[in-house]
Amino acid sequence: MAQVNRCLKQLFFGFNMLLGIAGCVLLVLEVIAAPYNTEHDQGESIGLTWIILTAVVAVLLSLLGAYGAYKENIVILRVFLGIIGFGTIFFLIVGFQMARSMPEAMQLIKENLPAITSEMMADAEHQQTIMALQVQGKCCGIMSYRDWDSKIPETCKCSSFKSDPSQCMEVQTTKDGGNWGRSDKSEMMWIYREPCGPLILKNFDSAFKTGLGFFFGFGVYALIGLGLSGMMIRQIKKVQSTEVPETIDDGYRFTP
Repeated sequence: MAQVNRCLKQLFFGFNMLLGIAGCVLLVLEVIAAPYNTEHDQGESIGLTWIILTAVVAVLLSLLGAYGAYKENIVILRVFLGIIGFGTIFFLIVGFQMARSMPEAMQLIKENLPAITSEMMADAEHQQTIMALQVQGKCCGIMSYRDWDSKIPETCKCSSFKSDPSQCMEVQTTKDGGNWGRSDKSEMMWIYREPCGPLILKNFDSAFKTGLGFFFGFGVYALIGLGLSGMMIRQIKKVQSTEVPETIDDGYRFTP
């Protein structure tokens, strides 16, 4: 009796297993990160919703595909084929759109960074975020240390002055309104020389590239699943066609 190609069946099971594992990993990462991200803006919330939705669909789709292959059920496999076909088109279209818009988006962020800086510096919560970034990136201010006016926080202080003085510069308060300026005097405050703007742009660039990899990765993987499920359906139809008895005019049945 004809059977579905065993190698193809195992390959399809492996595909669904990896798809399910990827979905579970995304869900676990989201659960782990949730306590550290208690406040989200609208954009972040939409992004997290998409990640969770993708993870859940990936897990359910992997179970559907594995069950369809185990039962060699063409109907279930066709449903799997339709869903994963839609997923392939969706992820690849979004990936290509993101790749096209990324340079323009980065340029827009660069142009609007000074205006965004003024708004962030006027908000106490955003100031806390900037100060945390300064500790992480060893930088001061967004465009420059002057973003803080005369209220340069402790997080701007250059802790690596003794080990790497090139990262630091010296500033002082002047008598004209308390503004900061450079000084050659040794009693002045040492702060990080570099602003945090380049680090922010680098983080945006990394986020875009991560999103690009996510959509293209899932798109290509879904395309592989599309091919495998199509071959599975073809194999099962071929096997079933050889197992259907043929009827002749005298009423007898026979199988070739």
